[in-house]
Amino acid sequence: MHDGSSLDEFPAELRRIVGAQDWDELEDFCDRHWLALPADLAATLVAALGSIPPEVLHGRPRLVIAWLTNAHALAGPADAELRAFLRRYMEVGARMANEFDLTADVPPATLIALGTAKLVQLRGQGSLDEADELGEQLARRVDELRPLPRERSTLRPGWLALQRGLTRSLAGDLDGATTLYQLAHEQARAEPLTHFAGINAAANLAMVFAHQGQQEAAARWIKTMRSYPPPMPSVAFLGTVGATIAEGWLALDRHDRDGVAAALAVTGDGTKPIEVWPFVAALVGAAALHFGDPADGLDQLERIRISRQATAGPGIAQQVLDRARADLLIAAGQGNRALRMLRRETAAVPAWLAVPSARLHLLAGDHRQARAIAARSVWDAGTPRRDKAQLLLVHAVAALRMGDREAARGAVRMLSSVREPDEVASLVTLPAAERAELLGEIELTKTAAARLDHARPVFPERIDLVALTNREHRVLTELAQGHSPQEIARSLVVSVATVRSQLQSVYRKLGASNRDEAIMRTYELGLL
Repeated sequence: MHDGSSLDEFPAELRRIVGAQDWDELEDFCDRHWLALPADLAATLVAALGSIPPEVLHGRPRLVIAWLTNAHALAGPADAELRAFLRRYMEVGARMANEFDLTADVPPATLIALGTAKLVQLRGQGSLDEADELGEQLARRVDELRPLPRERSTLRPGWLALQRGLTRSLAGDLDGATTLYQLAHEQARAEPLTHFAGINAAANLAMVFAHQGQQEAAARWIKTMRSYPPPMPSVAFLGTVGATIAEGWLALDRHDRDGVAAALAVTGDGTKPIEVWPFVAALVGAAALHFGDPADGLDQLERIRISRQATAGPGIAQQVLDRARADLLIAAGQGNRALRMLRRETAAVPAWLAVPSARLHLLAGDHRQARAIAARSVWDAGTPRRDKAQLLLVHAVAALRMGDREAARGAVRMLSSVREPDEVASLVTLPAAERAELLGEIELTKTAAARLDHARPVFPERIDLVALTNREHRVLTELAQGHSPQEIARSLVVSVATVRSQLQSVYRKLGASNRDEAIMRTYELGLL
């Protein structure tokens, strides 16, 4: 429990500190209260900070940030996402951060205030590696400075660990993020007036676990978040949106359409300027897959990508956008487009694309390859729990179609280790031909069984892929660009007869009889 005044004593203590011009104590006071004030007390703090001489504020960045936080909370109470505040916070923080030396002998709380402002700015620019490195440097330097006798601040408990965890989340290092969020929660939970980091950490832990299909852990962290006192209204959305995303995933796993819609009504459609937008985008894509129209879902993914171009680079953003796009392309029957996207990966199929890759081969009739991908990926350490359930089902269907009923039953038996009895979303992906045989050995609650009965098919029963050789694809590309056989032959350094032979093979595979039909079919099938 932190030593300090209750909120009832807040105005008197603040007047005493400002009257004494004890700026060190005022910084400590603001650190305790910076994200925990109701509107009337926030106004009191803003007025007090506004009376401080500018030269004092300039040398006290923690006071500037406290003033900025509460002033924006008062000025824009209806701005749930705090867009203006976050933009201003990054601008001011970056400017102040440029004026400090990480190696300087300054109070740790000042280092944290400035350093995390700079860290947030780097994330906003998409510089996740640089932000992560800065976070590590800050943590080491704070440990070095912590014993200073003059340091009286609470160090904003959990704040640095929380920001480092968010950086790791966006970089796609969910294990590292989990460790840091748990540290933030441990550091913040004993502080009654500075519990925002604890709320935010618990909410983001729920988000990460739900994203990976760890339903029980996600539900536990949602409950933990709700055990805290409510955050001040101006930061409630930012602090708890991770838990809302988690609730959406838990509803989707149950195939509860209304529950998913309720969560997305709060989080938005993935285009809101919040840092955890990739986790919203993943839920948006999954909702379109299970409940909406795949073409509309693909359009929404494109809107998300365009709106978030600055931060949609490598990391969790690229992973979720690629995965959602692959799933929706397959659901829309656009197998060749999905295959072309999946083949961009030159090495082994990454964990987040294993499910669509295995499913595409299954629907195309390549059961051996589908089974191989599923068997190779299902127990990979990087494969999320939700994906393991789908991979086991792909493995089971492929084995059945290959006549190996024992292997199919084995895969279904293992399913109980990665899914809960009320989980429906993975079962909805089962092809109708194998559903009855496989469902007989899968545990389902009555509610789950009823939802499964009313669920519509997610994927087509079959997808036809056009298997072009590399040379045929090159010839087709040249043809689509308007080049003649003679020009193609010169470009590829082969004879015209060879090009004509390859064109005939391409026409046969496309079901076309001439150049115009071949080009039309090429674009219809997504081959270019």
